[in-house]
Amino acid sequence: MCRVVLLGLVFVVALWRGAHAQNDVRFGGFVQLDRRVTLADSLRLADFYNVFRPELSASFEGRVDVVVSLDLRFYDFTGVESTNELEEADQHFPNTLTVWEAFARVSEFLFDPLDLTIGKQRIQWGTADGLNPTDRFNAYDVSDLTDFTARIPVWAVRGEYYPTADWRVEAVWTPTAHGPVLPPGMGGMFASAGAPVLSAPVASWEPHFEPPSPRFGNSQYGLKVAGRAAGLDLAVSYFDGFDGIPLVERFAFVTTDSSPASPFVGHTWSTLPRLRVFGADVATEWRGIGLWGEGAVVFPSEIEVVTDVLTPDHSVRERVIGLEGQPYTTWTVGGDYTFGGGWYLNLQWAHGLFLERGAGQLHDYLVGSLERRLFRGTMTISVEGAAELAQWGDWSDHLGYAVFPAVVYSPVDNVDVSVGGLLAGGGGATLFGRWSDVDQIYVRVKAVF
Repeated sequence: MCRVVLLGLVFVVALWRGAHAQNDVRFGGFVQLDRRVTLADSLRLADFYNVFRPELSASFEGRVDVVVSLDLRFYDFTGVESTNELEEADQHFPNTLTVWEAFARVSEFLFDPLDLTIGKQRIQWGTADGLNPTDRFNAYDVSDLTDFTARIPVWAVRGEYYPTADWRVEAVWTPTAHGPVLPPGMGGMFASAGAPVLSAPVASWEPHFEPPSPRFGNSQYGLKVAGRAAGLDLAVSYFDGFDGIPLVERFAFVTTDSSPASPFVGHTWSTLPRLRVFGADVATEWRGIGLWGEGAVVFPSEIEVVTDVLTPDHSVRERVIGLEGQPYTTWTVGGDYTFGGGWYLNLQWAHGLFLERGAGQLHDYLVGSLERRLFRGTMTISVEGAAELAQWGDWSDHLGYAVFPAVVYSPVDNVDVSVGGLLAGGGGATLFGRWSDVDQIYVRVKAVF
């Protein structure tokens, strides 16, 4: 950790001094303090993280832009578990520090209409509001379930060519793929997802994750053509890479006791499935109403799931198809409108979220947000929500919901004080039904500088 901090400080100071002579250095970022209370069973304080994300950007002669940002997540609760650890300050104040973004963008690279960006960056594709089936390069950061559209920057090489003022051709290459950042407890959900039912209980799980090996054959790449015509923002895209959500490809249940009721220890091995995605999106405005549509046809690789049951007396192996190689379609359509009196409405219909994949396995979601600004814009009251239908024609166990109410007060510019929460529930076949034990309320202070 100390080496990372020292390296980050040295790099920031070097960038600052190198660009200071150009008189175009900008320092910014934000700090966010967050306190959570979980509502499951009984009220208790959650050990949720706070964030400090400083960013330094510099421009060299107007052609080269460099951006570096750090992500420091620090916790309020102690991590001390023994008296010996009382001697260690970092155990009293747990934290994680990562380089969030670090890239250089060269304008007019080689010739005028070509820009090149190299480094750790966010590559955002699609026109829908956060629910983007064509947005595939950056893995999800779902550590905060009140914002499950956040993404992780990825190391990439991106070229953008502008043949005309209205059209752009974008090519992207990344050396490998990353799994998502999950909230506490959700890793176990992925470990046991799709597990077969055994005659004896599973006492514990030992999950393993095998990311794509760092070789050229596991690179990800994509191509996008975007532009504007006839009052429409249009784009078509192609992606060849990996899904951002792990899939279990092997189960192993082991017991050293031959009695029929002896519990098993479950081992799982997860991977990121390879897939190809052909996408398209469109956006426009009609009489003050913003409209958009985005869709993708996904061609996944077939994944075979192997299950081994091992006891002292015998072993059994079973093979089933965990992900069929058949193509499937996922899409989002929506719009937004600002009414008089400070009202704002955003509605989207999404067929398939990022946690779902496979032909016939996608749920439908009606997602909406209603906001009202009060007191000359210093306060915003909002209710975001989603209704989920896992299967048309069968309503008994296939309806789910999630509600995100919030009140945001801005006493001055760039400072927000928020109170909000997450309430979810539904049938056992729904995504939100499995979130019923993560209900929470929060108090948050965010300052942007």
